[in-house]
Amino acid sequence: MSVSGIVPEAYIEANIGSLLSESGSSRIVHLFNGDDDLVIKEGRSTPFAANWKEWQIWNEIVGSEMADMFAECRAISTTGKYLVMERLDTDLGNQERPATPVWLTDRKSSCLGVSSKGAVKVLDYGQSNDFEGLRSEAPLQPWPSSSEVNQIGDIMRKLGNDPFGFGSD
Repeated sequence: MSVSGIVPEAYIEANIGSLLSESGSSRIVHLFNGDDDLVIKEGRSTPFAANWKEWQIWNEIVGSEMADMFAECRAISTTGKYLVMERLDTDLGNQERPATPVWLTDRKSSCLGVSSKGAVKVLDYGQSNDFEGLRSEAPLQPWPSSSEVNQIGDIMRKLGNDPFGFGSD
């Protein structure tokens, strides 16, 4: 099945398969009926910003070497509620995490997956920062190690919810 571009919402709805994950804060993920290499990311509420952001970013980097680092976006519904994307296996095993552009802000291991060809790619890039200049030419930064992520988490827990007192008068 070939789907691409901006398509009617009803077309994607007709191809929603079984539920893969509902753990995301802004989206749930389904299989795409008839094509095991694709998933459908369904936004939970308007304005479906994460879907639109991934669609925008993909269209900015497609055709560049950087595109090889990211799950391919195939189609988006006219409202942005549904995004059709390359399916990645979320079990990375011991595979090396790739260096990624500085504008990618969500750097949890759960944002990575393995393509059917064995490449580690970013599967969730909907929370990325805006970037002045060509995204495809942004500098790369190494992926944090598990110990670095744990250290950051420990620091954040120690600081608490309002470390600078902005929540109090």
